[in-house]
Amino acid sequence: MTEQSAGITEQNTMNKSMPVKTPPAIILGIDPGYDRIGWAVGQKKAQSIEVLGYGLIQTDSKTKLSQRYQQIQQELSQVIKQYQPQICAIEKLFFAQNKTTALKVSEARGVIVITAISHHLAIREFSPQKIKLCVTGYGKADKKAVTKMLRIQLKLPAGKLIDDVTDALAVVLTASFMQNQLVE
Repeated sequence: MTEQSAGITEQNTMNKSMPVKTPPAIILGIDPGYDRIGWAVGQKKAQSIEVLGYGLIQTDSKTKLSQRYQQIQQELSQVIKQYQPQICAIEKLFFAQNKTTALKVSEARGVIVITAISHHLAIREFSPQKIKLCVTGYGKADKKAVTKMLRIQLKLPAGKLIDDVTDALAVVLTASFMQNQLVE
């Protein structure tokens, strides 16, 4: 009986399929706002990050705020459907002054987060300092340094990038670096 049990165990071990290696997650990076929302999509490939797409959701300042939020939800849903990310990484908000702007951006951020959740995306949040640290190695780097390092690390073409898109690309890069670590 022992030999037969051993044979069965050996046979079962031999018939087990090899573990399936899942591809790295596709990450949607968001720079939140209510006027302009930068977005970028990337995926880790070996030792680099492949940028799959990026853009801007621009709302009309003459439109009612509720309609602007609806536009954000609809356009973000289109981006999610097109690229099918598994993770939505978003920059945490930090405001020094204007409380009215802070409230509107916070509300838009809520629309962004609930849109991502409704598409079953995991949410990752990073402070501006964490993003700068991951991209440049210095948590107080200026926008010029961040843009320079993004161009090098992501092999971006020459030309002007809108700040909101640059920020979204930085969020993707940060999320990909932090993917296998605990996030804040």
